[in-house]
Amino acid sequence: MPSNKNAYIRHRFIDRLLRDNDYVKTNLIIDKLYERHDITVASNTINKDIRDMQMELHAPIEYSHQKKAYYYPDDVDDIFPAIELKDDELNALLFYTKNIAHYKEIGIFKDFTNAIDKVIDAVKIEASQQKASNRITIQPENFPKFQGSELIPEIISGFDTNFKFNFNYKKHNSEEVKNHIVTPILLKEYDHLWYLIAKIEGKKYVTIFALDRILDFALTEIKCEIITDFDADKYFNHAFGIAVPNGDAEDVVLEFDSWRGKYLISSPIHKSQQLVKEENGKMIFSFKVIPFHELHSKILSYGNSVKVLEPESLRLKITEILKNTLKNY
Repeated sequence: MPSNKNAYIRHRFIDRLLRDNDYVKTNLIIDKLYERHDITVASNTINKDIRDMQMELHAPIEYSHQKKAYYYPDDVDDIFPAIELKDDELNALLFYTKNIAHYKEIGIFKDFTNAIDKVIDAVKIEASQQKASNRITIQPENFPKFQGSELIPEIISGFDTNFKFNFNYKKHNSEEVKNHIVTPILLKEYDHLWYLIAKIEGKKYVTIFALDRILDFALTEIKCEIITDFDADKYFNHAFGIAVPNGDAEDVVLEFDSWRGKYLISSPIHKSQQLVKEENGKMIFSFKVIPFHELHSKILSYGNSVKVLEPESLRLKITEILKNTLKNY
């Protein structure tokens, strides 16, 4: 195996191109390498790769002066050890790759998808599997690239350094910009946005920072604190959304029209969701959450197909919001 990682990737890719095409020109190899693996090479590198494959791997690569292209003779044996995948394993990889394609503009996710592409290239895929995989069409929910996404690779790399982060932060509802030095704890996604959960230097509690509001991000040379008293699962256990307000969790009971309730059965809106009963075209669900504005927004999004049964304070809050909304019309 070549000591250079990219050389090994190129060799496998050249081998695949030669097996899939009658003739392969150097320029095609160069273009496809960049398109598939984001690898940029010159023609002399490809020519050296061909020679190395012929010498080290005994690849029976031949050159057609008439076509000015490389080719394999018929029935060439495998020159690399095959990694066999079952159909469902291959389809799982393909589904994952296509499902996160909309994240590709974010550097770290581009690395993920490229890595999976390399695994697929390294797998011995039968011709029937190749045809089937090309028929797989997936259209995940699409959404615009959000501001702050460029920080994700820096933050992920920053976790490994064990140094604190330094950045300025500007809330949406304020013109004030504050500087913070924090110990990072968790990077969390919610509703297609990303948040950094961290502990501010000198504070006992954790704070949630939206990446789109972080400015002038940098690593410090200050070692992170050792944090042992934070459990992410417990912290977000009764939260509805990303915010974790002060207060105790309450038993929230919502009544839905049956057709709407069936959507909640197939796609629960909170991990504490329980179906209490179904009767007379209605479905009643209970939740253990801390009522907050994200819960209010979710309830309002269902329009007249939902009714708050408990607690009374939540009923009054939704009523107040609806009355104020009507004043705008």
